[in-house]
Amino acid sequence: MHWLITLETDHDLIATCRLINIFRRKGLTLTTLAVAAQPAGFFMMVVIEAAEADVDHIFNFLRRTEGVQHVTCYRHETSQHASFLFINGEAESPRLVQILEAFPGSRLIFASQGKYLFEIPAESWRLPVSAAFGVPEFLPFACVKTTRSLPRPELVGVQAS
Repeated sequence: MHWLITLETDHDLIATCRLINIFRRKGLTLTTLAVAAQPAGFFMMVVIEAAEADVDHIFNFLRRTEGVQHVTCYRHETSQHASFLFINGEAESPRLVQILEAFPGSRLIFASQGKYLFEIPAESWRLPVSAAFGVPEFLPFACVKTTRSLPRPELVGVQAS
């Protein structure tokens, strides 16, 4: 099963290197990795393949790792319970405009090197799930675990042009 994990770390790149080593030692298959700098440190987003039984252990291990400030796990979800959409595409993908038109009010959570994570409000669903998510580079996710006590603040507002 696909899982998306977002991690926020401090400014020390050693924490980022340590996380990549953890993924390797835990035997996780990384299908996508993206890292971006932010004012408080680094933001890392990985899509992994892992059994659901392993996710609790991985989540707890990552949140206790030195230098990690926040961890959030998202489960691949093919129903309308998905509230996040990961796009693995090109930096100037025309499909991004389709997403913004199909899901008004969507918020960009993360963007780096053609990897995007959008929060999709439930009330904005316009397309049937199969039409929106039938594209291979789109993966819908539902948040299942986070170290945050409050929802993540809006980082970037996105509007269709």
